[in-house]
Amino acid sequence: MQSRSIVLIGAVAIAGAIAMPACYASPPTKASSPTTGRTAWGDPDLQGVWRYEAAIPLERPAQLAGRATLTAEEVAARERVEKEQAAKRLEGLEGAAVGRRSVAESPIRGNEYNSFWQDHGRPRQISDRTSLVVDPPDGQLPFTPDAKKAEARSSARYGVGPFESYLDPDTGERCLTDGVTGMMWQGPNGGHNRIVQSPGYVTILHEEYRDRRVIPLDGREHGSIRQWFGDAVGRWDGDTLVVDTTNFLDRTNYEWANIWTRPSESLHLVERFKRVDATTIEYTVTVEDPTTFTRPWTAVIPITKLPDDTQIYEYACHEGNYAMPNLLRGGRTDAARTSSR
Repeated sequence: MQSRSIVLIGAVAIAGAIAMPACYASPPTKASSPTTGRTAWGDPDLQGVWRYEAAIPLERPAQLAGRATLTAEEVAARERVEKEQAAKRLEGLEGAAVGRRSVAESPIRGNEYNSFWQDHGRPRQISDRTSLVVDPPDGQLPFTPDAKKAEARSSARYGVGPFESYLDPDTGERCLTDGVTGMMWQGPNGGHNRIVQSPGYVTILHEEYRDRRVIPLDGREHGSIRQWFGDAVGRWDGDTLVVDTTNFLDRTNYEWANIWTRPSESLHLVERFKRVDATTIEYTVTVEDPTTFTRPWTAVIPITKLPDDTQIYEYACHEGNYAMPNLLRGGRTDAARTSSR
């Protein structure tokens, strides 16, 4: 039995070598190093576990309208606040002595995750930028009128229902996905992404919901099968990885934790991954979707590399599958209480 397994493994390895694109058939043997920043076959090395740890909001806050950057004094003040909150978390004071005042920092719509839940254990990185969105210049998402209505309706329903059907909770509450658009820089709960490279492919494993993307680099055209995460093809533009994704499934009839992450059949993403130093990737995403936006928009996000021994553990969403029936049971209990008044 063991000898048969060895023969089978050898046959698969030979077949894989034959099927490998010619441009990757004989990779050079030069090893990667911190100085070369290259894989053994010569591609720019993006491997590791990466996470968004900055404190830049997606859209520019109203009080900063017309300002693309903060002053040096404002940056220093924010850095002091971040360090104070990090120290209080370590002392176990947040939620008691400071009264959960940092809950408003949460990038999640319902503010259910404050800094207590941030698992990186460090102060967030402060930047002088006032928004991740760099285009349009006002730093705002260019929603269509219908998308604005959908966002308002989804915000009003978030966490309060009605929960009459398993379809009523949003895709995040149902442990499906929060969408590929925000996957690389999702907030404090589950923002890790492991990038793994092999000759001809880049694979990205997202911690939350175990979302994964396998991106070919062999010059192929887009396929014809529509998928939740679309059909991604990649290429190298110098030292920048460019990923073009189309052929999404239309899921705009679902509830989404963030309307701007939902896909439609017209969604087109162009992502750029550029390693600017040993611990930073400049991640740029351009989103074009006439179903949700009046024009394309672009965000530039700094992504931080975590220590080499960082592991991504199981994200046990709806562990035991109790959450959905309990959510619906609670909705019916609330409805019964309301009707009895």
